[in-house]
Amino acid sequence: MSGEGSWRSADYAERFKTHDHADFAQEFLRRNPVYVRDYAKAEQRAAADPAKAQEEREGLARRWGLSFPLRSEQVGEG
Repeated sequence: MSGEGSWRSADYAERFKTHDHADFAQEFLRRNPVYVRDYAKAEQRAAADPAKAQEEREGLARRWGLSFPLRSEQVGEG
């Protein structure tokens, strides 16, 4: 991690001051290899059976404690 500042530095505080808890949670999941594998498997199952795609994605969200309260339409509609 050479060349990077300390997480205690003013630069880091400034860089991340606009991030909320959801931003940090998203980054944690994106870097979590167990979640990445679970997500990939859920997406494979969804692609194999489009009729159950929503169910697969909802299952993934439930397993990981995710919610999407601001979503106004279902995924995949358009």
